[in-house]
Amino acid sequence: MKMFFEETASAGRHAAFVMVSLAAFMAGNAALAEGMDPIAGRPQPVANDGGVKAKIAMIGFANNPYWVAVQKGAETANEVLGPRGGEVKWIVAGANIDVPTVNQAINAAAIQGYNGIGFFIAGEGNCTVLKDMVAKKISMGAYNTLFPCVEQAGGVINYAQDQIKAGQNAAAELIKSVGDKPGKVGIIVSQFTAPGSEQRRQGFLEGLKGSKITPVNDGVEAKDSAGTTFSAAKDFLTSTPDLVAIYATAGGPFGAAQAVKAAGKQDSIKVVGYDFTQENIAAIRDGSMYGATGQDEFGQGYNVAISLFNNIVAQQKPEQVLQPAISLFMTKENVDKLDPALLPVGTVPHL
Repeated sequence: MKMFFEETASAGRHAAFVMVSLAAFMAGNAALAEGMDPIAGRPQPVANDGGVKAKIAMIGFANNPYWVAVQKGAETANEVLGPRGGEVKWIVAGANIDVPTVNQAINAAAIQGYNGIGFFIAGEGNCTVLKDMVAKKISMGAYNTLFPCVEQAGGVINYAQDQIKAGQNAAAELIKSVGDKPGKVGIIVSQFTAPGSEQRRQGFLEGLKGSKITPVNDGVEAKDSAGTTFSAAKDFLTSTPDLVAIYATAGGPFGAAQAVKAAGKQDSIKVVGYDFTQENIAAIRDGSMYGATGQDEFGQGYNVAISLFNNIVAQQKPEQVLQPAISLFMTKENVDKLDPALLPVGTVPHL
């Protein structure tokens, strides 16, 4: 009799466990079906009452940490749009960014049946392909650099930093940090043919006019590599006795910070770069990098994908096709307010 009661009790406990597990499983599936809520302050997805299938390719690269945040934005958009009939796929086109590679990736996405394509615009040469895709009724969006041709060719959105202004502001911040001390600044770019990097360089040079800071030379290429940026910064450190700063216009600026830290010159040489990556933020926190300009990296993936969805589903376009991305300057004083790791996913940067 005792064994009967023990077995009955055990069976009851097992049944209760199964019921609890089943309830948890069903709740988890319900949450999955509901998807993620749209992010406040960013483009809101329209209702998809007609059940239109939106298959969106977000084309990026993989040569520096900037891409981590852009990819996160695209993947978050996929979570938001999934229950609404949208699919967002992150596609890595490679490591070398140029016009032919981007065009090849766009054409491949079109062949694969994507009816929305967001891409990193590498130059004017991408505009012809963009126009061709629009003629095929494919919704197109670009990010990272503002190009008038995106609107002219019928694109839906171009969400990107105003690179000239960002360069000018970087110069103003550097001048403010150095004070009245004369000296030289070493400039490290991605490639001189990369439009965004070049606009940041030109804006920076304009911003330096009238100050006591002058460039060592026109700049050196590092192709978004932190290792190459480290070597270039090291060369500036050893060749320029009156060096007061290093300005990196593209990926891998924390490489320059590492070189300055290795030389023990964090107090005398200011490193200024771009993007709120965890590597840059760590350098700002330890004092080896003075500051970095963000470009709402997350938004470049998320905002573009949501806007493409809205165009596919409801033929809706933003009021402005060319949209300057939020670009704030992060230093040790405001890092806690801007560090994405300390904020809810996708929070719109603000001070």
